[in-house]
Amino acid sequence: MTDSQIKTPWRYERGEGRHKHRWKNDYAGFEPGDKGPIGKCPKSITPELATEILNQGVPYYDEPDDPIPAKIYAVYNGVIYEAAPTTPGISWHGYPWRGDLKGRRPLPGKIIRKLRRQAECAGYSKEFEQWLKNYT
Repeated sequence: MTDSQIKTPWRYERGEGRHKHRWKNDYAGFEPGDKGPIGKCPKSITPELATEILNQGVPYYDEPDDPIPAKIYAVYNGVIYEAAPTTPGISWHGYPWRGDLKGRRPLPGKIIRKLRRQAECAGYSKEFEQWLKNYT
């Protein structure tokens, strides 16, 4: 992290009227969509919990000297989540991640290692490895 990348708390923002990444189930998964699978978050993830998960995430920078991350990756209950900026550098919208979508670059090994450690510390190592196996 460079001086211009000093971490300040990030805010989760679902977005006005957005329900694309939510469903009635209390587990993460995917539904078919016009452009491919759409990630769905468990119904029990509140905005407060989403903010907490986001702030425990691992930032990904397109370029090492970028001042704000292009994405933030986090793990919760063994599931990998990806967050994209809604207001760059301030707020983010997250959804379950899968790496097997057309045109998607694989997650860097450094990020996977950090997320794996977080999953292990939280007691969700088996679920994390299964998520990777299913979606990479």
